[in-house]
Amino acid sequence: MAATVVTKPAAPSRIFYGWWMVLVCCIAMAAGPILITGTFGIFVKPLAETFGWSRSAISFGFSLVALMVSLYAPLVGIFVDRFGPRKVIVCGAVVFGGGFCSFWFLSASLWQFYGSYLLTAFGGACLTSIPFATAISRWFTRQRGLALGIMGTGVFLGGMYAPPLVTYVITHADWRWAYVTLGLIVWGVAIPAVGLFLTESPQQIGLHPDGKTDAELSQSTVTSHHGTSSRDYTLAEARRTVPFWCMAASFALLSATLHGCITHLAPLLTDTGLSHQQAATALMLLSALGVLGRVIAGYLVDRFPAHLVAAGLFMTVAVGLLAGLNAGDQSMALIFAAMIGLGFGAETDLMPYLIGQHFGLGSFGKIFGWLYGAFAFGAILGPLLMGRVFDTTGSYQLALMILIPATAVGAALMLPLGGRGWGLGVRGWGLETR
Repeated sequence: MAATVVTKPAAPSRIFYGWWMVLVCCIAMAAGPILITGTFGIFVKPLAETFGWSRSAISFGFSLVALMVSLYAPLVGIFVDRFGPRKVIVCGAVVFGGGFCSFWFLSASLWQFYGSYLLTAFGGACLTSIPFATAISRWFTRQRGLALGIMGTGVFLGGMYAPPLVTYVITHADWRWAYVTLGLIVWGVAIPAVGLFLTESPQQIGLHPDGKTDAELSQSTVTSHHGTSSRDYTLAEARRTVPFWCMAASFALLSATLHGCITHLAPLLTDTGLSHQQAATALMLLSALGVLGRVIAGYLVDRFPAHLVAAGLFMTVAVGLLAGLNAGDQSMALIFAAMIGLGFGAETDLMPYLIGQHFGLGSFGKIFGWLYGAFAFGAILGPLLMGRVFDTTGSYQLALMILIPATAVGAALMLPLGGRGWGLGVRGWGLETR
């Protein structure tokens, strides 16, 4: 755990200081890994036309990114608990921006293409929600869901401006300038926002979570389904519980669906006859609904059982996939993009909330790192499936038909999280040592 520096309490304010930290994280996340996820599909055709690469070969670059993030995530969680979110984010942003700029020198070698994305992934793993959610979870208990949801809107704000910006730069310059533009955005936004303004916990400036006074803090207890676990689990203890593995499997399945669709959304829509501008509009709608999904999920989990909220929102993704089967109709294409965005926003917001709810904050970074690794592993499979099916059949229809039941299973795996006594100390499920 990073060292805590206690200073003179901050002056009283009508706005709790934690909300300013939410704003800082929101801004920084708009220049995070969403710049890969939200724009990768736009680069597919230009790269294929320039170098003659197949779509599955190009998609493998995204899968490599997801693989490295899945491997880096547990390490990032350890670093966050040890050195604090701020240092991890700033160092990662330096490498992340440099990775984008390295595409300026890309040649016809696929290995160089993969190497540039591996470098980008190395830095981007440090700008995932792991360090940001760790900081915000320290600032909030009662309104943690809403705070995490608003924080996460930064991801989709990035998804709203990045696709049209990249499309514009590719159209008026070329794809190399588009990559460099993304790198400059990372350096110009994430580094100063976090380096200058992020405070990692309320204790660092003499405050308490939710802005509580000392008297209120001494009387507070966990009395409902939301908030933080009454005890802190270690990573080893968490891995012996049913909720941990239900989360891991659900996040992996949903991630495969969502990343596969997002990565191939632009070529999928243009292949059906829609224009490049219409595809870019769909990507913007996806990001806009992602913002809405985050806020809705955050609002709901502060009031209702989080596992039921998760299952319901994840099922909206299945509805979107059904619409995607008829994406040649522009209205169906927009429904497809909207439902994918809504589910993606909800999933990445609910992950840290459920971790805090079931396992506490003592080893939050480590546990989140492992579960984010499962989420990233799913992101490897989805784009590969979509690319392979297209190269084999010339269509994405079969891939969508495979992802529909996978999405339903992922939603169903949220339901067992409402069970009681599925953790440590229960015979047949976990350790019997309490």
